[in-house]
Amino acid sequence: MLNHHLNMTKINIVLGLVIVVLSFYTIIWHHQNYLLEEKSKVIKNQNQRTMALRKQLLIEHSEKISGAEIKQKALNALQMKPVDPKKVRTVLL
Repeated sequence: MLNHHLNMTKINIVLGLVIVVLSFYTIIWHHQNYLLEEKSKVIKNQNQRTMALRKQLLIEHSEKISGAEIKQKALNALQMKPVDPKKVRTVLL
C-alpha cells in the first residue's frame, strides 16, 4: 500500500513538473510572438513610408516631364493665354 502511494506521488510530481515546463514554454512562445508582431508593425510602417515616398517622387517626376505644372502656373499666375497651334508660325534662320 505504501508502495502504491509512493508511485502516485512520483507520478504527481512528474506531472506537476511537466505542467510547469510547458507553462514556461508557453510564456516564451507568447513573448516571441509579441516580439515578432512588433517587428512586423515596424517593417509595415517602413514599407508604407517607402511606398508613399516612391509615389510622391513618381508624381513629381511625371509633372516635370509633362510640363503640366509649368503650363498651369503660366496660365494662372502669369495670366498668359493658351497657345493656339493654328497661330504658331515657324521661323527659319
